[in-house]
Amino acid sequence: MENSDKKKDEAFHLSILVSDPQKQRNEHAKSSSYVTYQISTKTDNKSYHNTYRKHHQGETTGNDSIDIIVVHRRYSDFLLLHNILSQDHPTCIIPPLPDKKVFQYIAGDRFSLSFTQKRCHSLQNFLRRISEHPVLSHSRMLETFLVSGDWDAYRRSLSGTLNGNKDEVSDAFMNAFKTVHNQSEEFVEIKEKSEKLDHNVAKIDKIFNRVVKRQEAISEDYAKFSSNLQELQELVSNDAEEDEALRSKVKFFNEGIAQLSYGLRDLSKFLDYEYIVDLKDMEHYIESVKQTIKLKDQKQIDYEELNDYLTRSINEKNNLVSGYGGGNYFTSKLEELAGINQEAARREKIAKLEGKITSLTSEVDNAKEVADVFESEVFKEVNIFEEIKTKELKASLASLADNQIEFYKKMVDTWTKVEENL
Repeated sequence: MENSDKKKDEAFHLSILVSDPQKQRNEHAKSSSYVTYQISTKTDNKSYHNTYRKHHQGETTGNDSIDIIVVHRRYSDFLLLHNILSQDHPTCIIPPLPDKKVFQYIAGDRFSLSFTQKRCHSLQNFLRRISEHPVLSHSRMLETFLVSGDWDAYRRSLSGTLNGNKDEVSDAFMNAFKTVHNQSEEFVEIKEKSEKLDHNVAKIDKIFNRVVKRQEAISEDYAKFSSNLQELQELVSNDAEEDEALRSKVKFFNEGIAQLSYGLRDLSKFLDYEYIVDLKDMEHYIESVKQTIKLKDQKQIDYEELNDYLTRSINEKNNLVSGYGGGNYFTSKLEELAGINQEAARREKIAKLEGKITSLTSEVDNAKEVADVFESEVFKEVNIFEEIKTKELKASLASLADNQIEFYKKMVDTWTKVEENL
């Protein structure tokens, strides 16, 4: 509780920009190349500036001026940050990274401008979500990632420290077909909202993918039309005054067609490189929410399974105490024929069950506490996700509207001038 209050008191501004993807050649493997991304951080957190100066200048000062801290990282560095945050904050909804196994990698086109720009935008979304998270934004690992001038050495120092959460993966697999018996109404509603949001975002994603293809096709058609008009303009004779006037009008009209083609191409580029990337990233973010809820359900299932086992043990003991039960009838007869004292065997079973019940009671209490705490933390995380999601969708839709408005304003200006010259 003290740590939580301390974090709230130490709130600070943190603005992160990912830009300028650059292809680099691996010095240790000449045939291997990779892409680095420039990360520019603006913050009023003194620790960031002091650490940066220490790493880059060998000194620390108390200067409060807000400087821009610049470092360069590759995709594997982002992946390391993601994995460590997942390990250090198991109840947090860690924002997802763009998937590495995409078509461009299979096609060998991972250094294309299209691919690197889209990935750059996704990495920007990843870091922005972390910076807006009240817990993750205070991570020492995040600060090191954004500041360290000797990141490679830091990476080597972390070798072998990640456990990969194998136990949780194994438990999740074992209980893959089990469901929570007593799911709270809040989480039933959260699951329904998540599924609905996921469905709607995926549907919008598909629609805008079709829009991009259609706009690109129309842009190409206008470009061809412009090329044909250019040829027509060249065919017009220079001798007559009427031909000169016609050629001038064709020229102005052609400029309008060319601007229309360029405008549609730029609008499609925005949709393809930014808006659709935002939609894809939101789909992945929703999936992270669903996975965290599944982990919460896993804790609840663990508790319910232990509680059922405890209940069966208690019932078995009560039956033995009351003179009922005690095992299979034929087994009892065989033990009786073998000269085994049934009463002594019954007392021994009761004693063993009492020990098991004592142990299980403690385990059930611990499992209940873990499940309750995990559910409480995940509920807080879902609320944080809702805040970030609402802010993101609002900004994304505003950007979409701005680009559409800009396109149509340019077209109105362009064709107004064309009309005046015709």
